[in-house]
Amino acid sequence: MPASPPLTAEQLRSLKEIGYLGMGKATSALSQLLGYPLTLTISRVSILPLEQIPAHIGGKERVVVGLFLKVRGDVTGHMLILLSRKSVASILRLLTGKKGEVGPILSEEEMSVLKEMGNILASAYLSALGNHLKIPLIPSIPGLAFDMAGAVVDHLLIELGKKEREAMIVETHFEAPGEDISGRLLLFVDHSSMSLLLSSPPPL
Repeated sequence: MPASPPLTAEQLRSLKEIGYLGMGKATSALSQLLGYPLTLTISRVSILPLEQIPAHIGGKERVVVGLFLKVRGDVTGHMLILLSRKSVASILRLLTGKKGEVGPILSEEEMSVLKEMGNILASAYLSALGNHLKIPLIPSIPGLAFDMAGAVVDHLLIELGKKEREAMIVETHFEAPGEDISGRLLLFVDHSSMSLLLSSPPPL
């Protein structure tokens, strides 16, 4: 697949607004779940060669919790939610009452809570995006990895690499002021899905 031409300023602005639209719904749903307000801090769009993605998310050796899902429908791709260990500890405290740092291995209960949170985030994000595009978008059941960032994205890069040499990433950061909670939601889409997103009108 040939490399994509650079996005225009108008295309970038539209895609950022789409990212905000989806993440606005997602953070609202997560705020209700946690009982704590969340804010959006950054939205950006990148088209990157696959080999540059680990560096883009903070480096191969940074330890993270990653929740990953497939996106099914007329827009296909992958979604990745990245959380630091401190963020996971704060989320588990708010949801389960458990205090203290996250150990080297997550328990089944902790993984179940985090996967359910990932499902709520992804479903809200894709529902808002699907309503805007007027197409159904369905998330898969979330998977979870607690590892170095390079290992977390390895399987995703293998999947993307079957058809593509690069991917478009719509990335949104969120945080909870006053709590050690911050995260990144990244939507990876292929060329055909990229064309559909670019042809859609910008959100009002």
